[in-house]
Amino acid sequence: MSLRLSSVLVGLSAAASLGACASMPEATDPPVASFADRHVAQVTQTNQRLEIPVADNAAALTPAARSQISSFAGGYLRFGHGSLVMSTPSGAGNSDAAAAVAQQTRMALVESGVTYAAVAGSTYDASGQAEAPVVLTFTNYEAESPECAPLWEQDLAHQSNNQPWASFGCATQTNIAAMLEDPHDLLEPREMDPRDSGRRDAVMGHYRAGESTANVRTGDERATISTVAAQ
Repeated sequence: MSLRLSSVLVGLSAAASLGACASMPEATDPPVASFADRHVAQVTQTNQRLEIPVADNAAALTPAARSQISSFAGGYLRFGHGSLVMSTPSGAGNSDAAAAVAQQTRMALVESGVTYAAVAGSTYDASGQAEAPVVLTFTNYEAESPECAPLWEQDLAHQSNNQPWASFGCATQTNIAAMLEDPHDLLEPREMDPRDSGRRDAVMGHYRAGESTANVRTGDERATISTVAAQ
């Protein structure tokens, strides 16, 4: 073995010994969270409320009230969760008229697309009131955008730890919170729609008969590739 090779081996052995004796430095800083964890839209539960006035001498829904009920039902079908609660006054001077209006209100909700079972009836104490309204309520959710630090307060050119700046990704989360149709989607996924039984039965019928399960294309569905670019 040459003298030069021996020196190299001795040097490597010494370095390995020193490395084995050395200890790794302890991590003092917590791991940096991702932008998805750093900027999160807060979802809060709120209630929508509609009061339907009831006159003692007119136990019927007015056209304006029917329009409000239809709009309220549309909001429930789109954003509502749980039951749509209809509260009828008890002990008020117009209790009999309110009971009649409540029945008409339930039918107006059904006509607007709300199922009969989705309307939960209840009463509230309206003692001492001459004319108490019928109250409709349902639960919905709202998203609150995270607070984004202004870019002019941050030095984007010097990130010594090679990590995203403080407001990185905050604008994306803010846009998501603003565009969500139903913020409840941030809490849990929606239930799947039922399968198309008719289409499934048709495909399985063709399969059992040994026929093609593909749809038959008509002449209107054919396409011709243009040859202009090839000229």
